[in-house]
Amino acid sequence: MFINSTIQDNITRNNISCYVKNYVSSTNDYLNFGYIRDQSPIIILANNQRSPRGRRGKKWINFQGMSLGFSLCLKFNTSPKKFYVLSHLVGLSIIESCRILGNKSLKIKWPNDIMQGEKKVCGTLIENLIVSENAFYSIIGFGFNISIPDDLIDFIDGSPGNLNIIKKNIDLIPSTTASILIKNISFFEKNGFTNYKDKWNENMYGKSKKISLISNGQKYVGKLLGINKTGELEIETDDEIVNVSDINYSMRIL
Repeated sequence: MFINSTIQDNITRNNISCYVKNYVSSTNDYLNFGYIRDQSPIIILANNQRSPRGRRGKKWINFQGMSLGFSLCLKFNTSPKKFYVLSHLVGLSIIESCRILGNKSLKIKWPNDIMQGEKKVCGTLIENLIVSENAFYSIIGFGFNISIPDDLIDFIDGSPGNLNIIKKNIDLIPSTTASILIKNISFFEKNGFTNYKDKWNENMYGKSKKISLISNGQKYVGKLLGINKTGELEIETDDEIVNVSDINYSMRIL
């Protein structure tokens, strides 16, 4: 989809700065400019990203006019170690914002892919820039599939699908997602992760199902229990409960 003034106005009304570019290599890369980051919180929107990317260096497919891609930059005056569950808060914030905008069927595939049924409709990429022991920027890239036609989407790896949401609410996705994430971060800083752990598990893709997961060359087969209080994935095998912190994994439901 193309960025319009309504999207920008919705963002700025939430006291978030906004830059719109027609072409960039990626919206995350554009935040390499210090004078842009210093306006945090700020969202970078683009009509076309030449080289968008996902986790593990994978290329993210961005179709001009059919996808919604943007990046949010936040500054934290604390150690990045204290935000060990930032990706969890990002995934949950997407679920909560889309629910407000009318889609109540989404689930989070650990750590933060957004699933609609068996189709991935949104991916994220979080890149942290450490300023000091007690300060860092987090650059959070979002990629929503909006209206990619079947003859194109069938050629994309990873079983993608289009987000089911009414057209007028698409313009609200960046502002709603960002404002909810900022509120969730503030609540986490004051109250910890316990409440979010329960919410996250309620919205987890594959929870309580038998799965196969390969992590760091190790294969686990068992029941997917959810995440624990430190954000690790818990799998109940025949012998034990295994905790997995590696986010670069391969998982399938059996």
